[in-house]
Amino acid sequence: MDKKFEFMKRVYGLAGKFKQVIVVTVDNVTSSQIQNIRRIVYRGGGTLIVGKNTIIKKAIQLRSTTGDLPEEFKKFRELGAPIPELASLLPLIKQKVGLIFTDESVFELKPKIEANKIQAAAKLGAIAPIDVVIPPGSTGMDPSQIAFFHALSISTKIDKGMIAIIKDYQVCFAGKKIGSSQVALLQKMGVKPFYYGMIVLACYDEGTILDQTVLSVNTDALVTRFQTGVKNVAAISLALGIPTQVSVPHSIVSAFKNLAAIGLTINYKFSQIANAGSAPAGGKAPAAPAKTEAAKPAAPVKEVPKAPEPEEDNMDMGDLFG
Repeated sequence: MDKKFEFMKRVYGLAGKFKQVIVVTVDNVTSSQIQNIRRIVYRGGGTLIVGKNTIIKKAIQLRSTTGDLPEEFKKFRELGAPIPELASLLPLIKQKVGLIFTDESVFELKPKIEANKIQAAAKLGAIAPIDVVIPPGSTGMDPSQIAFFHALSISTKIDKGMIAIIKDYQVCFAGKKIGSSQVALLQKMGVKPFYYGMIVLACYDEGTILDQTVLSVNTDALVTRFQTGVKNVAAISLALGIPTQVSVPHSIVSAFKNLAAIGLTINYKFSQIANAGSAPAGGKAPAAPAKTEAAKPAAPVKEVPKAPEPEEDNMDMGDLFG
């Protein structure tokens, strides 16, 4: 009873210490995997709790209760005031789950948690997490075992002295229990089809529950889509001439460019373009081009006066034919 009481007390204290409570599955997760993830969470300042659901639920109920606590739990109030919003966590604490108390963003922590997986064989009675299909090809088994395949209605043939499957055969269906014949077939084939690890189910974030639909969104892709949407709205606003919050900055920049172009054209400079065309601040003025022999001005050529053109003789011949 003392261990249960201390564990409950610990969960009660953690529930109000961190902003987020992440609910993860621990079904088919090995103790070494739990220790690895516990270290990952600890490096971010958080804590991973795995225990009996009844005890964890009781601690959450005590922390979310606003009224008086039972006599044996009244000292829990010394660890913090009630948080009614925590009651939204209770429906999520079912089956085999653990709780991660952390202030680290769930979107950053989720890929680290779910990357810690190990390959495993199918187990009798377990729920298949994915569909499992055996493709056509040789099984590596001799013809003496063909009756086993016939019992499962698997189309086969003998190829080079070995049993070969003719077409795809679906062994397991996602979300359904795995039967003994399915386990036996996968064992015979030497197939370990599953990868087990913790899966983030939901996250309590300061009163809000984020489900898997929200948590599976890629934040980078979300930002890219948002930026594309903003660009589209700005383009439409500019095309229609309707000012909006995203189009006004573009309109201001465009108007300034027009004013600057007009000012430079008519040689009228205002403060924003006063230094247009001049050397940048702190920079040196461009050096004058070096003078070369070809660049020297040619010596002035003295103009030679033209010789006067001879005047025509104005000879008076008199009245020769008078």
